[in-house]
Amino acid sequence: MRGRRAALWTASALVVVLSCEPRPRGLTAAEFRQLLESVARGWSTRDTELALSSFHPDAVYMEPPDLQYYRGHDQLGPYFDALEDRHSMVFHQIWFDEASQSGAAEYTFSGGGEVSDVGVAVVQLRDGKIWFWREYQRKGPTDFQEFLRVEGKEWEWHIGNYP
Repeated sequence: MRGRRAALWTASALVVVLSCEPRPRGLTAAEFRQLLESVARGWSTRDTELALSSFHPDAVYMEPPDLQYYRGHDQLGPYFDALEDRHSMVFHQIWFDEASQSGAAEYTFSGGGEVSDVGVAVVQLRDGKIWFWREYQRKGPTDFQEFLRVEGKEWEWHIGNYP
């Protein structure tokens, strides 16, 4: 009776027997952080197996609407293998909702220069692994505080030129 209910009728009552198969426990916020840090460590040290170990075998990794799309370990492995020693990833903020087993993380992915990809990855888990990774990023200064700096920038859009 794995994963099923069985109804047993007795002379005086209906008895419902539930399977005793343990229900998978979701990750905690701390475990989610560790999962993402394994990805960052794997990418930063060119340890493809470490990075892949955080992803579900059928994971989808995409940068919508149409920049990047990889599905499963067979496609993610070569993508991760292409990283060079100069690449590194750092997470700045990580948010996680234990009930939905989904979260987001703000990051800098550097190629070793003054300009990096700075963005947010939205992550959904399945069986304690990354099942769906969507990233949204922009090129900007590698230094995260410089990326966020407000003063001294010529903003493309602001209240002075908005409609």
